[in-house]
Amino acid sequence: MFGGVIATCLALSVALEPDAAMQLEANPQAARALLVQHPTLLRMLELQNLERARYGLHPLKISPDMCVAAQRHAHWMASTGWYVHSNLGWPEIIHSGPIDPTGAVNGWIYSPAHHAIMLSGGTEAGLGYSNKNGTPFWVTVVR
Repeated sequence: MFGGVIATCLALSVALEPDAAMQLEANPQAARALLVQHPTLLRMLELQNLERARYGLHPLKISPDMCVAAQRHAHWMASTGWYVHSNLGWPEIIHSGPIDPTGAVNGWIYSPAHHAIMLSGGTEAGLGYSNKNGTPFWVTVVR
């Protein structure tokens, strides 16, 4: 019984691969909806909001438009192999290597510059991640 549930969850997770949303350029509304419901991106947001709560800060709310921008950048980094900040115009934190949201967020927590952005006075966040050849790329932008 549990095997079927696990297989179903895995199938849903794969079906909601964030990069799949980038293929929905013809339907931006669908791309936004897919990204703001993606379990990995929601976990990233949850972990960052837990850290913000430790400092008495309000939680960030997910922004569909910012998620599309963050996902585009994560996809670009994975496609090109270039690990660089974007010019999105918002404070941004990026990471490459950790295999899950916990590893990415912990990396940001232990980096003073990234931690400061995570704890900034922003109210909205966009999140993205992409994985190419086993190397994940993580992005959060805040405003």
